[in-house]
Amino acid sequence: MNVTQETIGPRQVVLRIEPEQRDVDRAMRRVARQVSKYRPMAGFRPGKAPYGMVLRAYGKEFIVNEALNDMAPDIYRQAIDDQELEPYSQGQFEIESADEPIVLKFTVDLMPTVDLGDYASLSIDPEPEVAITEEQIDQEVEAVQRRNAEMEPVERPVAMGDQIVAAVKGVDEDGQDVIDQEDATIEINDDTMPPGFAEAVIGMTVDDTREFSLTYPEDYETEDLADKAVSFDITVKTVREVVLPEIDDDLAKSAGDYENLAEMREGLAENLKSRLENEARQAETTRAIEALVELANVDYPQAALDDEIESMVNRQRDMLQQMGFELGNYLRMTGSSEQEFRESLVPGAQRQILERLVLSEYARAAELEVDAQELEQQVQMFTYSMAMRYGDDADRQMRNIPRDRIALSLYGDILVDKARQRLTEVMTGRYSEEEESDEIAETEDTDAAVDETVAEDAAPKADAATTEAADEE
Repeated sequence: MNVTQETIGPRQVVLRIEPEQRDVDRAMRRVARQVSKYRPMAGFRPGKAPYGMVLRAYGKEFIVNEALNDMAPDIYRQAIDDQELEPYSQGQFEIESADEPIVLKFTVDLMPTVDLGDYASLSIDPEPEVAITEEQIDQEVEAVQRRNAEMEPVERPVAMGDQIVAAVKGVDEDGQDVIDQEDATIEINDDTMPPGFAEAVIGMTVDDTREFSLTYPEDYETEDLADKAVSFDITVKTVREVVLPEIDDDLAKSAGDYENLAEMREGLAENLKSRLENEARQAETTRAIEALVELANVDYPQAALDDEIESMVNRQRDMLQQMGFELGNYLRMTGSSEQEFRESLVPGAQRQILERLVLSEYARAAELEVDAQELEQQVQMFTYSMAMRYGDDADRQMRNIPRDRIALSLYGDILVDKARQRLTEVMTGRYSEEEESDEIAETEDTDAAVDETVAEDAAPKADAATTEAADEE
């Protein structure tokens, strides 16, 4: 057969194939036999009608098309092998020409390619060592104090630091309702959004009503409100004063498993240090991946991006369902169409694809592996999370996902996580091959000890079984 290949997009090709006419003729005869077998012709046993009669009865075009559809899978596999292609997904088939010369067309998305470049030369500056100050600990203690504060209703004007319950209506510049709540609880402080809101309500008393307009910041986290002017109509219903507890041993005991204030400060310091160290490692990892992605040359098909977006949509849908919302209703509430929602996901999807591809290639280059125990632990954690998410419906949900598919997906996730950690350690200069060898040796010794223990436990059972069999004889 004659095969021509044409590139039509990133990692996407079209194969045009002219099959051998004798192969098409044989396939047409097979189809004719099958047709006459299931739809016998008068005067002939099933499958025994003459080929020419079947051809005239059903038409050459029908027989040719059926034959080409039957041939397509084998032709596709042979062409993929001959062209040494690695498909990302099953090729899309169509008959481009059913007349001689017959031409079959396959549109094929190819697996992504990744060239990491001279990644071994990359390095980043480690984040500074974390050192906790007394001032930071004081701030943590004050946060505990605020969390344990009590709210007491007061009969006075609203002041900074109060909490109010109010009827609030907000309308944006397009006339759309931004907020419409009868009993909104609002903290009145410098962080209250939009800027100026706290100042606008200070001095109000119960049953007071005010109208004012404010603009949200350009970088506001809710994109629909970013840089928008909103007209507010607010009526105060309750004013509450924040009553902070004393910072003493009693606060420590009520705030956690602490005996006294000194122990709480020590615990808060340890937690803060751990959190800041995790943030430092995450910052290093982010910079390391950015450096690797910038150096790498990555090419992937549009289908890979479409799949990533679909996964993100499904994750968002699942998350909303857990909160009692439907995706369609959520989009209507935010004033977005599904197409606009999907388009908003494109930048994030592109970033995720690039990161996963380069990290997967880095894992391969670094010869990272996932052992069976690690994989089994992750499978069990996944099973547990499904049980927590779906409750009584978990078994049905799990039946819809083959275990080997779960394991394969988790294997890739574990490998990417290992690549993140190794990449960060190498690029910051903290990675030591000697330490890695020692850890591997310790793991192998532990595995060997476990195997030996299992063997010893099994030996008496084997001896007993042998004796029992001898007695039976």
